[in-house]
Amino acid sequence: MISSHVIDGVALTKFIYWIKKVNKKTKIVFVANPNNPTGTYLEKKELINLRKKLNKKILLVVDDAYDEYMKDKKYSSGLKIFKNKKNVFILRTFSKIYGLASLRVGWGYGDRKIIDALNMIKPPFNVNKIAQLCAIESLKDSKFITKSVKHNLIWANKIKKFLNKLNITTNEVTANFLLLNFSKCKYSANYIKKKLENNGIILRSMQIYKINNALRLTIGSSSANNKLIRILNKIFKK
Repeated sequence: MISSHVIDGVALTKFIYWIKKVNKKTKIVFVANPNNPTGTYLEKKELINLRKKLNKKILLVVDDAYDEYMKDKKYSSGLKIFKNKKNVFILRTFSKIYGLASLRVGWGYGDRKIIDALNMIKPPFNVNKIAQLCAIESLKDSKFITKSVKHNLIWANKIKKFLNKLNITTNEVTANFLLLNFSKCKYSANYIKKKLENNGIILRSMQIYKINNALRLTIGSSSANNKLIRILNKIFKK
C-alpha cells in the first residue's frame, strides 16, 4: 500500500510535524508550492531541507503549478532545484498562467524510470491533439505571460489593500488567488459569499479544506475586479 501526505507551504519550523507523519509505509510526499488555497510556499532552502530530511527512497513530488506568478527572490521552482534528482518528480500545468484549464493539459519532469512507470499506467489518449497544439502555441506567446503576471501583481496588491480596510485579512500576494479570512470582519464569509453570488460574483468556500470562515478569491479581469470592489463597498456601507 502506498501512503502519501500533502504538505502545505509552511515555515521550516513546522517541518518536524510533517516529518513525524511520514512512516515506513510512506512512498510519496506531495508538495504544492505555492500551496492552494493558502497561498503559502516553501522557500528554496526549505524545499531543499525537506528533501534532505526525507528517506532517499521516498519520492518527493513538487507541484509547480503557479511558478510563473512567483516573483519573490526566496522562491525557486522545484524544476530549477531538483533538475538532476532521481527521487524528485516535478508537475507543471497549462491551466493557470496559460489559461488553458478547460483543455486539461499539463506535463511532468523526472527520472526516466519514473516516466516509464507512468507510461505503463496512464490512459492512451489522456491529452487530445487540440490540447497539445494549443499548449505548443501558448509557449510562443511570451508577451501574454508578461502581461498576465503584471496584471496579477497589480490587482492582487490593490484588492489585498482594499480588503484589509474591511478587516478581511489575506495571505501575502503569491499566486493568482487570495485566501480571505473573515475572523476579524463584522460579516461572516458565508454572508459575503451569498451577497456576492446575488450579484454574479462567485467565491469558493473553504469549508471543504476545513478552513472555517474563509473564502478563496481568484484575481480576475479588470472589469471583474472593479465590480467586486464596487459590490463590497455597497455591502459594507449598509
